[in-house]
Amino acid sequence: MIDPAQACTVCGAPFGAMLCTECRGEAGSCDRVLAGTVFEGPAPRIIRAYKDAGERRLAAALADILVDTAEHAEATADARYGGILRRADALTFVPATATAFRRRGFDHMEAIAREMASITGIPLLDALVKHGYADQRELGRADRLEAACGQYEVVADVSELRILLIDDVITTGATLNSAADTLRRSGAASVDGLAISRVW
Repeated sequence: MIDPAQACTVCGAPFGAMLCTECRGEAGSCDRVLAGTVFEGPAPRIIRAYKDAGERRLAAALADILVDTAEHAEATADARYGGILRRADALTFVPATATAFRRRGFDHMEAIAREMASITGIPLLDALVKHGYADQRELGRADRLEAACGQYEVVADVSELRILLIDDVITTGATLNSAADTLRRSGAASVDGLAISRVW
């Protein structure tokens, strides 16, 4: 698990509170970023089983991890992550591309978001559509950053809302920041990013 008191609030990397070696403190489009675990050990196996091996029952367990991560951060690092969950007006998610949806038969983050909304009572807002076809797992850092630009479209009213944006894995932060930038340009008051796992 990543200690929220020591994590980088810009990119969610562990041990980045003083000097982050991942993002080097370069501001992104998210107000704050929080991740639950480092992407190693069981985390990659669980996420891949859910996304690509049809283990849809894991949506509820992964939603629990996100809720536990945010609640723990609010309880133990309130000065850094206070209100990330309890002050959110709406919950939204990084959507799958149409190609990924057809391949998997479901939008993996939408299912987690629905479970999370049920647990927390935060209204779920299906706010984003993702364009493009690239599977970013095959891309390097520079290609991920380039591919993420202009991928998202806002299809719901997000004006003045404090949004909690969820995703499964943060690798470079390009996806989360691109989605957050689109939400902010569409009028969101703030966007916090929350992910299950962080590549480090």
